[in-house]
Amino acid sequence: MPVLKSARLCWGQHYHLLRYHQVPAASRHEAHITADFPLPEGCTAEDVTRALNHLVRRHEGLRTVYDLHAQPWPRQRVEPPAPLRVTEATTEDDGTPAPMEVITRITRAPFDVTREWPIRACVVTTGGRLRRLHLVFNHLSFDDVSLGVLGRDLDAILAARVERRPATLDPVPQQPVDLARFEAARAPEAVEASLEHWRGEVRTLPTDVFARRRDPSAVGCHSASLTVPSLLATTRGIAARERCWPAAVHLAAYAVAVAAYTGERRVAHRLYTSQRTASGFPTVLTCLSYPTLASLDLTDNPAFSTVLRRAAHRIDDAMKHAHVPYDRVAEFVAQEGARRGRPLRVATEVNFLDNAPRSCGTRRERLTWNAAPTDWAKAGSDLYLRIYEWSDGVTLALQATAEIMDRDAVEAFLRGYARLLEAHREPGTDLTTGQATDLMGFASSLPLAEPAKALDPATEAATEAATEAATEAEQALAAITAETNALAHVDPATSYVAAGGRVLRLPSVLAALQDLGWTGVSLDQLAGAGPLRALAAGMTRSPQIGNPR
Repeated sequence: MPVLKSARLCWGQHYHLLRYHQVPAASRHEAHITADFPLPEGCTAEDVTRALNHLVRRHEGLRTVYDLHAQPWPRQRVEPPAPLRVTEATTEDDGTPAPMEVITRITRAPFDVTREWPIRACVVTTGGRLRRLHLVFNHLSFDDVSLGVLGRDLDAILAARVERRPATLDPVPQQPVDLARFEAARAPEAVEASLEHWRGEVRTLPTDVFARRRDPSAVGCHSASLTVPSLLATTRGIAARERCWPAAVHLAAYAVAVAAYTGERRVAHRLYTSQRTASGFPTVLTCLSYPTLASLDLTDNPAFSTVLRRAAHRIDDAMKHAHVPYDRVAEFVAQEGARRGRPLRVATEVNFLDNAPRSCGTRRERLTWNAAPTDWAKAGSDLYLRIYEWSDGVTLALQATAEIMDRDAVEAFLRGYARLLEAHREPGTDLTTGQATDLMGFASSLPLAEPAKALDPATEAATEAATEAATEAEQALAAITAETNALAHVDPATSYVAAGGRVLRLPSVLAALQDLGWTGVSLDQLAGAGPLRALAAGMTRSPQIGNPR
């Protein structure tokens, strides 16, 4: 299809592009955004189809595809308006697939971001009468704010169609390509100042906050949610008393809970942070959030109020310096791992979500066990904590790999987290990190942390596996790294980043390897500090799949 506009990716999209390609295609649906949109009385399937086509014309992000192999960087390409395919599913027993089957199919199928627009639509009908509208979005192009922008537009257009009048919408002042061009034109010194902040953050990171609890032999993952109605008043009260946002209260509680569980007193995490304010493009319909690095130092056994002030400061700094390319920060992590001689593992995410005015649906504390998040676990994370603030309560939703938490530990973490906050409900209580550890009830005797294994270019895997196949894999990985990044030479004894490889080009590296039949190395591994030679030792080739380049 012809291209109307083209630009580099927006910076907020970098993380989601990389994460999407970190997992197998069959698991990528875990990152999709899905929504059932309310429909006005009298709305028809034709009204919905026409409204969606109106939105496609109005918002360029809805008809954008991505050229991952463009040089020197991946690009977004805006295609001309065209009718959006709207799938119809009927509740009638007419031999066609049931609505749930259709919705599951369009939700779980991975997006081909190189050819497919980032929106799918399904209308559910009974006897031709519209019952439901279900939309699926690719997270690379959408975040919660974008969903709100689109929802308001859709509501206005549908209301106008039902009332048979023209829709009145404000102009769209900002399109994703405009943002990308603005970012490309930003003064280098302004970008460098923010990047320097993240270099400093990376230098403070512990090697692995879960080192003492990590059990590589444990298999699986767990997911549970704890809803506590009283936590809403508790966290708001603490926030008002300390003059900070509720998100800072939760980040402080998370840091203390992790310190209590792991015995580590420097707690690193990734906090989902919006770039909208920092970018100056608050309403653009694209993805403008990613998890930013931060660490909290609790080595001085601080009181909770002190931890809270530090957390608030970290959030302020993250917001101030959020508007940078995510891949550059990922490269800093790899470089710091190479400098230390040990890989850095910061694979925990914290996300604060405002769900008001909706209700949490309970008046009592309630623990719910959810299905094991097996697709999420394939993205390389250790832990993901979502804090949902409702109009009448708070839900703590925790996903963790069995490698760092068993089922009992997940429940203990959630209940201890809530207990810690409730202990600070009234003024006058200000527990130190040590006292909070006792309150939370985790095992006081932790195994001694084993020293992180230093990176060694001449690892056993790379030297003892010096077979013809391993040598061929090493040559292929080095050659593709060089070709994809336009490098004259790549030393297999160094890491991908140390050799000059750019993280944003990794999807192209993986695609080139796959074209030649090579498997066994992930995007996450390549973005780390391990030498290419060691990574190549774990690669295998299927000759029947390989294609000559």
